[in-house]
Amino acid sequence: MKSISKAHFFKTGVMLLPFVFGACTTDESSSAWERPDSFGDVLYERHLGKGTSAAFECKVYSQNNHVSLEMIFDVPAYQSTMNAVYYFEVGDPANMYVDILLSGMFQDESDDACAGLKANNEGMKVSCSRSHVTGKSELESVSEASSSLVLGMMVPKFKSQCDNFYDNYKDIMSGLPGRWNYGNGEPAEPALLCDVNLTDDALHMNVDYSTRSMAMEVTHYSINGEPMGAFRVAESYAGVPADTLAMICSAYRQESDLSGVYCEGSTISYLAPEEQDGEVMTLEDMAVVYKKEVCPGLLDGSLSMEDLWFND
Repeated sequence: MKSISKAHFFKTGVMLLPFVFGACTTDESSSAWERPDSFGDVLYERHLGKGTSAAFECKVYSQNNHVSLEMIFDVPAYQSTMNAVYYFEVGDPANMYVDILLSGMFQDESDDACAGLKANNEGMKVSCSRSHVTGKSELESVSEASSSLVLGMMVPKFKSQCDNFYDNYKDIMSGLPGRWNYGNGEPAEPALLCDVNLTDDALHMNVDYSTRSMAMEVTHYSINGEPMGAFRVAESYAGVPADTLAMICSAYRQESDLSGVYCEGSTISYLAPEEQDGEVMTLEDMAVVYKKEVCPGLLDGSLSMEDLWFND
């Protein structure tokens, strides 16, 4: 299935834009800002999904005396979410609020988010914990007569920020299994069964559809008992046409990280490196990937066998 990959505990690349509107003073108030129940009318939005692995959305809102941006990046398999809000409010003084909620693996990004917020927003009062990063700045006062003009200037800035988030997280999500979802498209046929079992020395995965099935075994590869730093993967298929098997074999042989690809009948075997992105994977790591990322997508049709065979 050519889907051996490191479990994706990736760096999120939090991007925080500086907002400069003249003099900026640190707010000394100890009261925390609370998100409103509604941010107003949606002016702009971007959406992106990758199978069941990850979902992204970013929206720009406008209401009365403020414009705001909300970005959500969700990785359900690892119960991890980043939710960031930028909120600009005109008045005397004008205020900029930043509120970032982090859960799961995104909590490892809190230090970077905190440092970025401080570096890019001079004078902002920043409060940081592993699960919550906030910032508030008082800016130059904006008169009622000028408020529409100033808010209008902020809208394209927030739209550009949404576009930057979209491009950044699309690049991150490209390494996750599943087909792209831009808000449309039909799912593939869902698998009837996707089962992963781990023993002391092997990983077994079985996938069943109504007309075809696959059984995979992964073991550590060694020669005369000497570990070779590779996994040996054997895939056996039933109900897959011979011409499709030939295409799979050809695709595997073109993969630079696979070696020793051998195809005979309905069985394809190959070697895959244990080291992925500078880290050595274990069979336990692989089991996590298949259980949390691959099987859910195959079972709900957001991921197909063809996606894994041909990297579609």
